[in-house]
Amino acid sequence: MYPRFSPKFLLMSLCVIASTLSTLAQPATSHTSFKPGGPWLDTDGKHIDCHGGNIIYVDSLKTYYWHGEHRGEPRGASCYSSKDLYNWKNEGVVIRKGDIEVFERPKVIYDEKYKRYVMWFHYDGKQYSVAELGVAVSSTPTGPFVVKDHYRPNGHESRDIGMYLDPETKKAYIGYAADHVNRTIRMVELSDDYLSLTTNDVDIDAHCEGPGILKRNGTFYLLTSGCTGWTPNPATYYTATDILGPYTKHGSPFVGDAGNNSFNSQPCYIFKIPGYKDAYLYMGDRWNGGGRPESQYVFLPITITPDGNMELHWYREWDLSMFTPERAKR
Repeated sequence: MYPRFSPKFLLMSLCVIASTLSTLAQPATSHTSFKPGGPWLDTDGKHIDCHGGNIIYVDSLKTYYWHGEHRGEPRGASCYSSKDLYNWKNEGVVIRKGDIEVFERPKVIYDEKYKRYVMWFHYDGKQYSVAELGVAVSSTPTGPFVVKDHYRPNGHESRDIGMYLDPETKKAYIGYAADHVNRTIRMVELSDDYLSLTTNDVDIDAHCEGPGILKRNGTFYLLTSGCTGWTPNPATYYTATDILGPYTKHGSPFVGDAGNNSFNSQPCYIFKIPGYKDAYLYMGDRWNGGGRPESQYVFLPITITPDGNMELHWYREWDLSMFTPERAKR
């Protein structure tokens, strides 16, 4: 026999179903600020899955593009786009790792001369024994990117990488955790087309990983984390007047870091935000013991003090009004 339901019960059930469908159909809340370490949903209301990567700004499109590791399926690199740095649209997986056993730390730059996007990444195998750099290209920031090559830079092991494109010289550099195992950081200059490496490759003599790089008033700042795997640790920064060094070691720039763990994060990139004076964005990952799709992000403003020190302060919430807008060029 079929169960009998009262009209009142049926009406209540229909109301619950309608309410649920209405909730599911609602767009994600529009963000107007950064909330480091908190939930960060894309414009579809889903957790942003874009780790260990970087942000670029494409002036012709007036759009920011964030590339990073896609830890969900399919594994590879994802891309998100934004007009304001707060709200991000999922543009999909732009490269699948396929047979690559370890695909990490993708970094993308735009080649103005050849009108293409170049991605460098950590290419590895089981037990991190391959330790190579991989390079891929695409005609658009949203892919697909096609792998062109992979190898050890000038014969050195390479794992965590950072990238810096000098806006004045248009020269690009990769800082990479080198040799066995991440014994040092090396800095290598890319070729003019960004698709290969030069022999301009120097040892910075820093036992660390996760490098982020910025330049201010002729001084280069190199921000790194210690080598403790997925566990956060106190960061260290270095300064030099040439990106290839020599570098001077300083302490941790994280002010008031009670846990002595870089506000429970690991650096992956420093983004110079266009349109603002000295606006440097710290991009950090909160791995929570492992690289998972739901791992969180810690984005904070970087301050360079009048005496040239790097500082990061904790904010539960902040926005771009902290920075001074640059005057429009006439």
